[in-house]
Amino acid sequence: MRSFGLSKSQTLNSLFLEAIGQGVVLGFGLAFLIGPAFFALLQASIDHGFGVSVALALGVVVSDCCLMAATYSLLTQLQQIPHFNEILGVVGGFVLVGTGISGILSPPPSGPTIKITIWDLWPLFRKGFSINTFNPFPWMFWLSTSSVVASGVGKTSGTAAFLFFMAAALTVFLTDTLKAWAAQFIIRYLSPLVLKIFRIVSGICLIGFGLKLFWFAFSEWSSRS
Repeated sequence: MRSFGLSKSQTLNSLFLEAIGQGVVLGFGLAFLIGPAFFALLQASIDHGFGVSVALALGVVVSDCCLMAATYSLLTQLQQIPHFNEILGVVGGFVLVGTGISGILSPPPSGPTIKITIWDLWPLFRKGFSINTFNPFPWMFWLSTSSVVASGVGKTSGTAAFLFFMAAALTVFLTDTLKAWAAQFIIRYLSPLVLKIFRIVSGICLIGFGLKLFWFAFSEWSSRS
């Protein structure tokens, strides 16, 4: 890396700012992807309110942080695990299909929750974590991103790589929280029938993502045999 007369400290600061900027841009890009976590987040916000739905968003971002750490530190080993993608696809398929069916069949809350405890937040945190973790596409995304980071800003400084991933994770969490907050304004104009239809559509979308994972796992398995 050419410093153009800058001191080592100035060069590192410039690298750190570049890493943070790239992480923020990546995080914003992820915010516009429509995946299973998006539908689960909107459903949680509508059913339980903004404050509680943040637990699901936190579960997603904690999962992302775990995937970042795993893919970056075990980059070559993960790529060599036999049938790694297929196993994740099958497990993720069951998670999404089960979540979608549960969303369709379970009745909406009859009224606002009077008292929120940590035990009310844990199931949503766990759902967000599971939906994101047992899905091969986030693994592939962070695996490819880790490859780029390892050959880019991470090649010069491990701190720069850390700042990149943390900036991306924080941006994802903030944008997911914004989605949950915006859903509270939308719900004011929705009738019970529309909300019921949304639950069905949301559940069908999650089931569709799950079936897509099953097909992905089957295709991967067939291509290897």
